[in-house]
Amino acid sequence: MKDFTPTAEQISLHGLGFIQVKLPANQRLHVWHPDLPRRSCYFHSSIHNHRFSFVSRVLIGQQVNRRFDVYAFDRGSHDRISHDGPRSEKGGRLSYVAERVQVEGGDMEVIPAGGVYFMPKLAYHSTPNEGIVVTLMSKVREGDIHASSLISHGVEFDQSFDRFQVSPADLWAIVLDALKGAA
Repeated sequence: MKDFTPTAEQISLHGLGFIQVKLPANQRLHVWHPDLPRRSCYFHSSIHNHRFSFVSRVLIGQQVNRRFDVYAFDRGSHDRISHDGPRSEKGGRLSYVAERVQVEGGDMEVIPAGGVYFMPKLAYHSTPNEGIVVTLMSKVREGDIHASSLISHGVEFDQSFDRFQVSPADLWAIVLDALKGAA
């Protein structure tokens, strides 16, 4: 049986440059902030999918959501990184190259505060937000296939990103500062 154990922390840093706060009823508050660290390969590996479908409401700022079509191709532009490994001591999943793929599309949506968008499970997207953005994500349907990221072929995936490099107290301070934008 696959290990789908989530991070144990109520608040944690994500390598895609946002803070995740676990809420009841399969909801998550996500806070993007320009001062947050990202994994070192972020600009080569921001396209990803989720093992669940979700609905996300933008609370503050503008959510940028870029959707992609991806298909297996042995001379493709990217490698698909499977996040199928156990959690490391740094909080992320140990990951590996699963296949070579081609990426197409990149339809861009800009969702303003108050707007809502939907992502089906295993659909690829990126969220190249600028500035402070706060969203409330609700999981709709969970699948049984692990999430993946795509990385430009020839670039090594950053396994060393430390989700614990910013203390919970400092993460909460950033969240509270971002939420002031709703006042």
